[in-house]
Amino acid sequence: MPTATAAGLRCYELWDPMPDEVREGARRFATVQALNELVGVLPFAEWLDRAPSCTRRQMLMAKVQDEVGHGHVAARVAEDLGMPRERILLDYLEGRSKVHNIFHYSFGSWEEFGPGLLLMNSAAILQFRSLMKGVYLPYARALRKIEREESFHYQHALDMTHEVLTHGDAEQRRRVQDGFEMWLPRVLAYLGPSDTETLHANRMHQIGLKPDGNDELRQAWLSKIIPVFRKLGVRVDPALARQTDSGEWEFAMPDWAEVKKVIAGGGPASQRRLEWVRGALDRNARYGRALRGVA
Repeated sequence: MPTATAAGLRCYELWDPMPDEVREGARRFATVQALNELVGVLPFAEWLDRAPSCTRRQMLMAKVQDEVGHGHVAARVAEDLGMPRERILLDYLEGRSKVHNIFHYSFGSWEEFGPGLLLMNSAAILQFRSLMKGVYLPYARALRKIEREESFHYQHALDMTHEVLTHGDAEQRRRVQDGFEMWLPRVLAYLGPSDTETLHANRMHQIGLKPDGNDELRQAWLSKIIPVFRKLGVRVDPALARQTDSGEWEFAMPDWAEVKKVIAGGGPASQRRLEWVRGALDRNARYGRALRGVA
């Protein structure tokens, strides 16, 4: 039988009777995550042959391997709920699904890579910890595994950033600063538009699949990550983010029209991502048919 959360909402296993909107919502959440894990690995994979040392290449390969694994874990959750695994990437290619704004960009330099990853990983960890409180238990367990591995990625990004700031020259340190200022607004947008006034009416929140609001997560993320960058020696322009006397963070609000355009395929790397996925599926189509026993 389904169990109950502290908030009084029922939790569900795959085999439990559950409302259609819980099943459909959990399938959508898992499908979106699977797509973003699989396509989102590409900005990192592009640097495998450009990492500055063998050790860095090995660490980056481990991250890429983890991210692909996360995609398959989330895809399995979606598959159990009725989403065919092969449809996840096909829907992306055919324009029926989108990836987060941050995956429509590439890293312009190794020095930019560290702060960009640190911002992305820290935001993802916070988001996963929130979604782990959701009512669909197989997805919550999948996120628990994924979040533990994201903690390694966070430490990896922290070490990359620290290394450049400690041992790099003035130009390299400037690129770290520029990378932070470039990626902070993008990751602020990744956490979603403001929903303080509308969260109570969000059906996914009401049924327990979206426990926390975007604004709540954004405030918690800034409180965690800004001190990390300051400790590293990165300057935080008050025009980008500043904490008021009340403890609330004020920040430069993303241009949501631009974010929407990027997500719709208008980002600098959007077409390259689509072409890579299309090429990978085309190259591997015969092997997929063989595995399924289809002539």
